[in-house]
Formats: sequence, structure tokens, C-alpha cells
Amino acid sequence: MKTLCTPLLLLTLLGLSPCVAQKTLTGTGASAYIPSHLSAPVCQPQGWSPLPNLTIGVQEGIELMSVIQYLGGHLENNTPSSYKNDVRKYFTPYRNHPAVLAMFNFDYRIFSDLVECGLSLNGFPNIQRSPIPDSSVWYKSFSKDTLNWYLDLCMQFYKDTHFHDFYMAHQEAYKAWASGLAISVKEPIRIFDSLIDVKAEHHWLICMDPINDWGAHTIMPDLVNSAYKGYYIYQLGYFGDKDSTGKMTFQADLYNFAWHEGTHAFTGPLLDKYKTSVDSLDYLMPNSPALRNQNIQDGDFPHYFNELLPRAVSIALTRQFRSQEEYQNLLNSEKNRRGFVHVDVVADLIYTDYVHERKVASFEGMLLEIFAMLHQKYPAKA
Repeated sequence: MKTLCTPLLLLTLLGLSPCVAQKTLTGTGASAYIPSHLSAPVCQPQGWSPLPNLTIGVQEGIELMSVIQYLGGHLENNTPSSYKNDVRKYFTPYRNHPAVLAMFNFDYRIFSDLVECGLSLNGFPNIQRSPIPDSSVWYKSFSKDTLNWYLDLCMQFYKDTHFHDFYMAHQEAYKAWASGLAISVKEPIRIFDSLIDVKAEHHWLICMDPINDWGAHTIMPDLVNSAYKGYYIYQLGYFGDKDSTGKMTFQADLYNFAWHEGTHAFTGPLLDKYKTSVDSLDYLMPNSPALRNQNIQDGDFPHYFNELLPRAVSIALTRQFRSQEEYQNLLNSEKNRRGFVHVDVVADLIYTDYVHERKVASFEGMLLEIFAMLHQKYPAKA
């Protein structure tokens, strides 16, 4: 049940001090809705750090698949860490396990986000597997039989290596990482919930991925495990950060991280609904080496727009809540370095009509305004 209240009361109820509330809610676009808090996440393992509407931890199934992919030579990891040393020490004797050899022998590139399929694994330590939905994008990369065969091998690796023993032995580290990250990420998440996704019922689930240094990645639950419907899920890799004592910590640009990935999580269904409107703008597709370096291929405007929108939301929120320098740096990076040449005009519209002032009732309405603005500003040539 949602309760209507003033913006200041909203932030107080959500655990922010009045001084933070005054800094945070400065425009008339601030929502008066308290986000709905869902129950604890599916199969919540030991050592997770819950906050209202937020859970952070190392998810056992994802970590299992990361270890196997690392041993099989298909996981991006160039960052030294004490944890990676522990992984090597414990699991090196199993490098010839059928699951590892299957990964090693795949004769095409396996991207790091395959480990998201670990969310289909549950019931630890009595490991089980939920069927991956037929709509999963992973069936475009693997046949259904091949993916299910590999996941069965991963389950056997879990049993043969006593993986749960390794996982439980690192609970103290997992808890410390989660606690530190929660302190940093709760304000940007609450800003996002209050201003952008004002009426959606969801739970944020951040899966730390300590032997993966490829960045942050949004997981669409309907494509991996439908039991997680209503969750905003993403993985966060380890980038080499340490505290003053030399212990591992998880850090990132947590404002941009939360706002970018959060937008991915809730706009997926909207972009599917308005696929025809997105496709009608395909003449705007840039020809950019910078985009190709991010795996956005020439002519793939839906992918470009899917990445443009969260960048524009993050820029608009940065303009409202962060420093002018941070705003300018982020805008310059996304437009000039990363190649999202339309991000400035989209961010400006979101800022003026949805963030700074609430001129549009919903983000779906905001999306329709974006389509209309782009058509008007950049008309198709006859």
C-alpha cells in the first residue's frame, strides 16, 4: 500500500536525514510516493545485506558460474585480489572437471554476462534448477539442449567441488562488501525510486561478482528466472578498490550506476510495447566506431536507443542532484566519447519535463514525448 506524504516526510520515512532531504528534493518533480517494499528475495542466501527495497550480496548460483567460466578461460578478469587467489587455491584441482572443459571447448566467444543464468539455480546447498524461459535471449547464443546440458554440468561441479563450503567460508567478506556498498548506494536508489519509477512495485537486487571485472550489467528476470518478477537485478564486478587496511571493497560511480541500470530494468517492457515507435527513428542511427566498440552494431537502432535512454536519465538526475562539474563530465563522456550523439537533447527533455518539474504524469508519457521531440528536431529526409 502506498502512502501519500510530503517530499520531506518521504525522505525521512525512507531513512534519509532532513539535511539530505533538503539537498535531494529540490525540484517540483519530486514524487510523493513511498516505494512498495517487497518480501525478501527468492532463495536469499546467508550474508546478504537487506535494506528497505534493497538486497546486496554474492548470489551463490552466479558465483558458481563465474568460477567455472573463469577456470574455463572465458571470464574477463585482469584485476588481482585476495579473493581470486582463494578461488585459484581451492578450485585449481578441478580445472579438468567436465563443466570447466565444456566452457574451455566452446569455439566461440562467451561473454561474461552468461553467468546471469546462475539465477536459475536455487535450493542451496541442495542445488536445484528452474527452467530458463523459452523467451530467453540465451537461446539465440546456445541451443536449448546445449545450454541445459552446460547448466547440468555446473550443478555437478557444485556437488563435486563442495562449492557450498567455499561459499560459506567467505561469508564474512561477502557481508563486509555488502555493508559498505549499501551505505553508498541507498541514496541514489531512493532518489531513483522517488523521481523516476514512482509507482512500480519492485525490489532492488545487487549481485556482487568478485572475480569479474567487466562492469555492471542489468539482468532481465523474465529471461532467466520468472520467480524474480518484480526485481531490479544487476551484477557489479570488482575493480580493484581497497580500504585503508588493504581489504577489498566494492565501489563504482554509484549514482550513475543505480540510475543507468535502474532505467534499463524498468524500461525494457516499455520499449517492447513501443517497438514500432523506436523503429520509426532508425534513420537517426549514428555510424560510430565508439558504438561498435560497445557491441552496438551499425544499423541496430533499437540497441542504440535502449542504451541512449538510461544514459539520458542518469544525465538528467546528475544535473538535478550532483555538481555542475559531474553533470558536464558525464554529458561529455556519453555524447563525445561513447558516441551517443542524441543524449543531450533527450536528457534535456527528461530534466525539464520530468525531473526538475513534473509536466508529464508517467515515464511512459515521457517516452512518447521523446519520440515526438526526436521526430520534430530531426525529421526524416524525403
